[in-house]
Amino acid sequence: MILKNIRYLVTQNDDRQIIEDVDLLIHGDRIAGIGHQIPAGNHRIIDCSNKVVMPGLINAHTHVSMTLLRGISDNKELQDWLEEDIFPAEEKLEEEDAYIGALLGCMEMLTTGTTTFNDMYDHMDQVAEAVDQTGIRAMLGRGLLDVDGERDRRVDEAIELVESCRGHGRISTCFAPHGVYTASEQLLLEAKDCAEIFNTSYHIHVSETEKEVNDSIDENEKPPLEYLNELGLVNNDLIAAHGVWLTDKEKQIMAEKGGNVIHNPAANLKLGSGIADIPEIMEKEINVALGTDGVASNNNLNLFEEAKLASILHKRNNPEKINEQQILDMATINGAKALGLEDEIGSIELGKKADLITIDLDSPDMTPVHGKKGLISNIVYSFSGKVDDVVVDGEPVVQGGEVVKVGREKILKYAADLSEKFE
Repeated sequence: MILKNIRYLVTQNDDRQIIEDVDLLIHGDRIAGIGHQIPAGNHRIIDCSNKVVMPGLINAHTHVSMTLLRGISDNKELQDWLEEDIFPAEEKLEEEDAYIGALLGCMEMLTTGTTTFNDMYDHMDQVAEAVDQTGIRAMLGRGLLDVDGERDRRVDEAIELVESCRGHGRISTCFAPHGVYTASEQLLLEAKDCAEIFNTSYHIHVSETEKEVNDSIDENEKPPLEYLNELGLVNNDLIAAHGVWLTDKEKQIMAEKGGNVIHNPAANLKLGSGIADIPEIMEKEINVALGTDGVASNNNLNLFEEAKLASILHKRNNPEKINEQQILDMATINGAKALGLEDEIGSIELGKKADLITIDLDSPDMTPVHGKKGLISNIVYSFSGKVDDVVVDGEPVVQGGEVVKVGREKILKYAADLSEKFE
C-alpha cells in the first residue's frame, strides 16, 4: 500500500519532523518507505492530496464497554456517582452487553482517530473479541478488586486473558488492580507478581480524588502512590491513571523510579475530582499520556477533544505553561511509552507499525494552515476529530470516515436497544 501525495506527514519522530509533499510505503504491517514519488507498482494506492497523515492517537486509559452507560449519571462526585449509579448499572452488564459496548466504543475511537487504547474492565474476553473484529489495537487488563471477596476468581480471569491473547498481533495485556481503595494489599502484591511473571505493565487508578488520598492516609498511613512505592510497585511499568492529587514527594518518587501518569481532564472535571498538575509533573520528566476515561464520566472517546481540553485547562493562569506540541506528544508517542510500545507505535518511522490516520485539509476547521507550527496548532486546538482514513497494522479500518470491518448501523441499533436495561 502507498499513501501518495501527502501534503503534510507529521512523523512525531525524535526531531518532530514534518515532511511536505511525500509518499509513504506500507509493506505488510510496517512502514517500509518514506520518500518522494515512490513508484506505484502493484501497490494499492490511497490518494492523500491535501491531507495530513499522522500517527494514530493512543487513548492510554479508558473503560470501553462503559459506552453503554453514556449519560446514565451526571452531576455527581466520583464516590456518589459510583455507588449510587454506576455499580448498580454494572451489576446488570452481561457478557453480550460488554461485547456490544466494546464494539460501539472501538467504532467511536477509530472514527475519531484513535488507533490504540488501554482498557481496564470486566468481561475482557468480550472486549478482546471486539478489538479483533474492528481492527483496532489495544492493551487489555481485567479489572481487579476484592472488596467483595472475589479476588481468586478475578485473578484467574486476568491470567486467562493474558494467556488467551498471547501471540495476537494487535492485543497486548496488563494486570490492572482498580485502586488502593478497592484492592487489598494481598491483591496488589499478587497482581505485581503476575505482572513480573508475564512481563506486563501494571495499570491502576491513582490519587483520582482527595477522598481517595485521605482514606489511604487513614488506612495505610501514606497517600496512594507512596503506599504503592512501599510495595515495590513504582517503576517504568506502572501506568497510573489520573494522578490528580499526587503530593510533591510522590512526584519525586516517580521522577526517580519511573512510571507513567495518564491525564484524564474531562472526567476529572466532570466528576469534580480536581485538576492534575500536569505541567509540574512534566517538568520532573515524568512521562504523561492522555486518556478519556470511560464514556460514563466523559462522555465520549474523542481524544482530539481531550487534547484541546488538556491544553487550554493548563493555560488558565499562564498560556506558556504548556504548548500544542507537548499535547500532541501526550496523545501519541508518550502514550506509546506509557504502554511500553514506543518501539512499535506512536510515531511514523521506518520499521514501525503502520498505525496511521489521515485528516482532510479541505475542511473549515483545518483552514487556513499557517505553516508547520500552524498545522500542529490546528490539529490540537481546532480539529473536530472526524478523520478520513485510518490504517492499523497496515490494514485500512476506516475509509471516508466510516468503519469498514464491522456493520455501523447494526452496532448502533444493538446499543440503542440496550438502553432501557440500564435505566
